[in-house]
Amino acid sequence: MTYLTETQHRRRWLRTSLLAVLAAGALAVGTIAAAPAAMGDEQLDLGPTLVETGTGPSGYAMTFRYQAPAGVEQVHIYGDWTYSVPENVTCDGCGDGRPPWEWQPGDVAATQWRTIPMELGDDGVWEVTVPLPAGTFRYAFTHDCTSAVATGCTLNYDPANPWEIFPQYPGAPGAVRSTTWVPENPDFPTYDTDYQRPVAAADLGTLESVRYPSPLSTNPVGVHDMVVYTPAGYDPDREQPYPTLYLSHGGGDHSTAWTMQGVAHYIVQNAIDERAASEMVIVSTDFNGLPGGNTGYVNELRNNVIPYMEQHYNVSAAAIDRAFAGFSAGGSRASTILYDHTDLFGYHAVWSAAPPAPSAEQIERMKNVEGEIMIGTGLQDRLGNIAVNQLARIEQLKAAGVALTDHHVPGGHTWHVWRPLLDFYIRDVIFDEDDDGVADSFDVCAATALPDVPTGDLRPNHYAATADGFVDAAGDVGYSLLEAGGCSGSQIIEAAGLGQGHVKHGIARGELENWIASVTD
Repeated sequence: MTYLTETQHRRRWLRTSLLAVLAAGALAVGTIAAAPAAMGDEQLDLGPTLVETGTGPSGYAMTFRYQAPAGVEQVHIYGDWTYSVPENVTCDGCGDGRPPWEWQPGDVAATQWRTIPMELGDDGVWEVTVPLPAGTFRYAFTHDCTSAVATGCTLNYDPANPWEIFPQYPGAPGAVRSTTWVPENPDFPTYDTDYQRPVAAADLGTLESVRYPSPLSTNPVGVHDMVVYTPAGYDPDREQPYPTLYLSHGGGDHSTAWTMQGVAHYIVQNAIDERAASEMVIVSTDFNGLPGGNTGYVNELRNNVIPYMEQHYNVSAAAIDRAFAGFSAGGSRASTILYDHTDLFGYHAVWSAAPPAPSAEQIERMKNVEGEIMIGTGLQDRLGNIAVNQLARIEQLKAAGVALTDHHVPGGHTWHVWRPLLDFYIRDVIFDEDDDGVADSFDVCAATALPDVPTGDLRPNHYAATADGFVDAAGDVGYSLLEAGGCSGSQIIEAAGLGQGHVKHGIARGELENWIASVTD
């Protein structure tokens, strides 16, 4: 199978520019899994290499080079890059099953994965170049596997591109694979996934594997594992403690899933750097080895996980400063928390899971959630008919008077759905206490009330604040609320000690610009 590539010099330059970011990210983590001792000759140029093709469907491809053990006669690469027209996804695993080089506009990522054969070069390295749309992709290699979907075949991660944190205990579920990222080419638009881009070491916080005491845990006995990410610039002595986002994986995974597969640390750090999300600590939990099902997991959070985090990290002990989200089997656990344990979290998210019908008592609890509720799914999620059932449950909850945000994205039961759901959750739902669209970490003013209407006519070069930003007399937005630190015009006028004329005729452009400069320095 042959695809268009550029010169070897160009290929290596692109590989250096992308993988330097990935490698830099690995250097910043608290725990780095060691690669196998035999990595092969560095001159073999192993691992994934980004290639700019200049052709459709996406303008980019990834070249994978892998040195298999002696005696292997055929290597395939196995990745989550199968696509379909949305209406053809009629069941889990159904759809067009098209490979990525046949991607077309409007496609959704769908299950199931497919294998692609690699070719053995004269240098003893197996290689294939795969055109890919934008996004984060997981992949592994199979040896002498005859199944097109790798059924019954051992999966081998890429030793030139290992995960930063491996499963923490023997028998931990979830195959060890590798992850790579492809940017969107502006000349060949595919998906806007720039928010998933790897973060360089200088801008990344600390990612660490944490083992904590757990009397409830049966595997490992007496202790349990989680992955914790503290954001760049995390200060253990900061006067204002950090809010905390708790995440649950789905069935067949464990605590490394949200960072190693979901790249949650990249998604959150990118949003923080853009001042679109609050600075927060991420806790990726593990529900395996905890007896008692959903209730047992909630007991683990209440009795062990949350107390450990509050004792060892500078995180808030207030429920309003805690958010929870889970997908699939983790979404079932999120439903139990939302229905019966709303005291634990201010914010709740249930993804790719259809909650059961709530009782009247559970509905009342949801009506009194202090923060917000989000429910979302992949619109083509046919696993147990999740998409249809979840949408029906949302309408029932709304009809019962439960305030919630429903946000859905194209796709099936896949990480290509859960990553954008997380991005929406952190940017648009959680840790924005006055609900003005500005994350609490960057919000200078509390309890902003909008719109901020002047008592008289809005004068030329004067502005009033609305939910869309500061508008002039023509209604055109001139400055964003984020630029103004989440403050309305009246709040700026009061804080800056401006004259009452501003209250009547709006805040003058010069005064607004002075305020913006003062809160962004």
